[in-house]
Amino acid sequence: MKRPIGVVFSAVVLILGSLFHILMALGMALGGVFLQNQLRSRAIAGPPIPATLPIFMFAGCVFLIALAVWGIATAVGLFRMRRWARYSVLVIGGGLALIGLFSMLAMLMMLAVPLPLATGVDPVQAHTAQAMTRVVFGVMAFLYAIVSAVGISWLVYFNRKTVREAFSAAANSTGEAPETRRPFLISLLAVLNLIGAVSCLLMVFLPFPGIFFGWILHGWQRVALYLAFAVLATAIGVGLWQLREWGRRLALGYMAFGLVYSLVFLLWPGLMLRYIAEIDQIVAPMQSPLPQQFQTMMYNASFGFSILYLVAVAWVLIHYRKAFEPPTGAKPDELTPLA
Repeated sequence: MKRPIGVVFSAVVLILGSLFHILMALGMALGGVFLQNQLRSRAIAGPPIPATLPIFMFAGCVFLIALAVWGIATAVGLFRMRRWARYSVLVIGGGLALIGLFSMLAMLMMLAVPLPLATGVDPVQAHTAQAMTRVVFGVMAFLYAIVSAVGISWLVYFNRKTVREAFSAAANSTGEAPETRRPFLISLLAVLNLIGAVSCLLMVFLPFPGIFFGWILHGWQRVALYLAFAVLATAIGVGLWQLREWGRRLALGYMAFGLVYSLVFLLWPGLMLRYIAEIDQIVAPMQSPLPQQFQTMMYNASFGFSILYLVAVAWVLIHYRKAFEPPTGAKPDELTPLA
């Protein structure tokens, strides 16, 4: 079985990235254990540290391990030229492209805003400190640009005709099930919704409050909100994966809800600032070093980006509407779930 060099190189990059995630998870776990021991002995000097911080560190550790397992499994699938691995690396590439691009823009925005100096900095050295801060943000923007470039390159490379044919030939030689009629972008949306459902379930066990438009929810209301979104995301993911028309309509309705939701926070940024301030009291009860004007600008940019994303998803659902129609001669209730 001949593997294209780009496939092998991408698999190696995925393995290296997964090993880096494992190292980060190990460091985060050790930091959480150390911080937990310090909190028990009350030997921490300086500003008070919330007792929930180790929980967040352990949760982040689990998240990083999950990403590492996903990356290694995808790399193994690429080495074995499995078709599902091509879909998986396209999902990973899309995530890297979006996260890298948005983070790069955020770092570039921070370059344009004068940040307050940390306590203890000599006013005489203020210019040097500001210059060093800008250098740090510039380097971070460059690194995020590389992450975005890697994601975009995977989206382009693994959608090339020669690469698709190589995976199809490998699938035929190993007796893998034939490819379904489901468009890739629909599969991507289904996977993203299922991942979102898992994320909502995890939020039930974290001490973060919920927010529904301008209302900040606690207790059973918070749990009910996250469970409702988990059920909704699961239904959308399953419906899209099986190419059910009700799944497409449910997804379109959810996009419309998300559009209204984003517009509310875009028009009234104080709602999100109030919510973030309450989260800061849980995670890090200290004043944010970023000016409120800059925080408002960042939140407006994020909600503006989410509006573009929602419109793009709605366009995909409308563009591929014919894929949700039953095959000729088959009734909707006679269709079997797609692989």
